[in-house]
Amino acid sequence: MIKHLLKQSKQSGLEEIEQVKFLIISKIAYFALVVHALLIPLFAHVGAITLALVNILSVVAWGSGIFLIKQGLTSLALRVFCLEVLIHAVVVCATLGLDLGFQFYLWTISCILMIDYQLSLKRAALYSLLMITTFALLYIFFNDVPYQYTYPQLIPYVHLTNIIIAGLPMVYAIGLIREITLSQRIELTEMASRDPLTKLYNRRFAKKLILATYRKSIEAEQSLCLVMADIDHFKQINDTYGHDKGDTILVNITQAICEFLNETDIAVRWGGEEFLLLLDNTDEHHGLQKIEALREHIATLDAHQELPNLSVTMSFGLIEWQPLASLESMLQQADAALYDSKDAGRNTTTVVKAFCLQLDDTDAVN
Repeated sequence: MIKHLLKQSKQSGLEEIEQVKFLIISKIAYFALVVHALLIPLFAHVGAITLALVNILSVVAWGSGIFLIKQGLTSLALRVFCLEVLIHAVVVCATLGLDLGFQFYLWTISCILMIDYQLSLKRAALYSLLMITTFALLYIFFNDVPYQYTYPQLIPYVHLTNIIIAGLPMVYAIGLIREITLSQRIELTEMASRDPLTKLYNRRFAKKLILATYRKSIEAEQSLCLVMADIDHFKQINDTYGHDKGDTILVNITQAICEFLNETDIAVRWGGEEFLLLLDNTDEHHGLQKIEALREHIATLDAHQELPNLSVTMSFGLIEWQPLASLESMLQQADAALYDSKDAGRNTTTVVKAFCLQLDDTDAVN
């Protein structure tokens, strides 16, 4: 079951990653398009006509990439952007030198490359390494290139601005990836704790939850009731009408049960057609009233819309959790009461009285 959940989560995760990649690259593309458009008049103003022409080509490249993204070709668009950043960084650094900081965009694109899952990890890492290597080589080949244009006093401010602008997409991308990672972790935990059919808590997860609720009830000096429940003659229903209709009946019964529970109560699919209910802040008297109302409701329930003549009933075994009694002993007593209800003709509720408990039931709760 866990492998199945992991497979589902992986497929869902890839779809979410694709959506996140689309969102990241789309926003970066529009941002870069605007920046390059603004650089055209700026470069022309300082006298760097060649760079102004290069930025016209850059705008075309980013515009083409945005078109590719809208066509669903996000990975191809990303490679167009990588090539543009690589060429632009080299040309600008060769013309203006390194003091303006245009080389830092190579770091940005090297990080963005890693979110393209259509590239193998090896190839993505290789492309990213190429960008970083180019960044290092710029300091070897163009370290001595002087800035020979107007407004040299603004160089430190342009350098700082380029570092900030280059860093923003990385922070944005990593932030989104962080959020989706946390979301997937929560989703997988939730999937692993729930029964796939009824969406109730499963048996393994429920024990921890029940014990946590029990400890809170001890601190608050409140009563708890444990109830074991079973759909009567469910095997016969499956054999007669098929497992698909049996599953639909299980889901409908689950909905009926949940309607009778409070927000702090716990419902568990214990196994097959058997359920475990924990009634929070409920003593034996009120627990019996609630379960009897539930039992009577289920007996009149239209369990399956295609089987209007099918009558479905449930049997219950109820016990008020005794002070210091272990979960295992309470479950055993409730289960025994459930079998007493079955033996009594089904469609009934049996309550375990406190004086019926054996002395060893006062073991400490695990």
